[in-house]
Amino acid sequence: MRHIPNVLTVLRLLSTPVVVWLILQRDLPHALILFFCIGMTDTIDGTLARKFGWTSKFGAVADPIADKTLLVTVFLTMGYMGYMPVWLVALVMLRDVAILVAAIILKRAGRVTEFPPSVFGKASTFLQLLTAGSILLEWPADPSPFFYATAALAFVSAGHYAIIIRKKLD
Repeated sequence: MRHIPNVLTVLRLLSTPVVVWLILQRDLPHALILFFCIGMTDTIDGTLARKFGWTSKFGAVADPIADKTLLVTVFLTMGYMGYMPVWLVALVMLRDVAILVAAIILKRAGRVTEFPPSVFGKASTFLQLLTAGSILLEWPADPSPFFYATAALAFVSAGHYAIIIRKKLD
C-alpha cells in the first residue's frame, strides 16, 4: 500500500505523452479529461503520502519531475499548435530553467540541501495549470486574460525566487 503514491506518480509520467498526442490530434475534450485525471492523481498521491507517511526518496524526486514534465510538455505543445502564444511559453520555460539552474548551483555550492517551492511559485504553477485547462476546456472564448495573468505571476514568482536566492548567497 505504501507504494501507491509512487505508482500514481509513474502513471502521471506515462500519461503525459498521451495528453500531448491528444492535443496534437486537436482532441481537446479527451485531452482535458486525461489532464484532469492526471491532476487528480497528483492530489491523491500527495494526500496519501502525507496522511499515511508513505513518503519515499523516489517520490520526493519523481513527483515534482512528473508535475513539471506535464506542464512543460503541455505548454510546449499548446504553443506549437497555436493554442497559446509562443511568448508565454518562452517566458514560463525561461523562468523554470532559471530557477532550476539557480537551485543546482546553490545545492552544489553547499548553500542549500533542498529548494522548496515558494508560495508564489506554487501559485504560478496553479495558474499555469488553470490556463492550460481553460484552453483544453475551450473556455473562455478569448483566453488572453489567462495568458496575461500567467505571465504576470511568472514574473512575480521569478522575482520572489531571485530574492530567496540572493539571501542564500549572502
